[in-house]
Amino acid sequence: MKIQGSTALVTGANRGLGRAFVGALRAAGCAKIYAAARRPADVVEDGFIAPVRLDITQADEVAAAAARCTDVNLLINNAGVARFRPALGAPSIDDARVEMETNYFGTLAMCRAFAPVLKRNGGGAS
Repeated sequence: MKIQGSTALVTGANRGLGRAFVGALRAAGCAKIYAAARRPADVVEDGFIAPVRLDITQADEVAAAAARCTDVNLLINNAGVARFRPALGAPSIDDARVEMETNYFGTLAMCRAFAPVLKRNGGGAS
């Protein structure tokens, strides 16, 4: 994947690994970066980095991001959660549901929403 000159979208870009991805993409010559986060105010906007409100577990927000970020040719699905609860010993399966909704279904929703965008822009990998 060619990074220099690309337009990227990074989910979970407001901290940790997501923030590191944004920095690495910038250093590698990415032309534009959409930094997606549940709280876009946590992302520093500087004319090069464009914050995007995005909770990947919300279908309407995924669709809105795909409609707004039509120039993306590099997608980094970084958003995720880990509740660190035992599968059998947790008092309920709520934490497991949150993990599956985010780490599996949310990521799948992003792939499905952005596959046509990536194809149209010559990005992605098969």
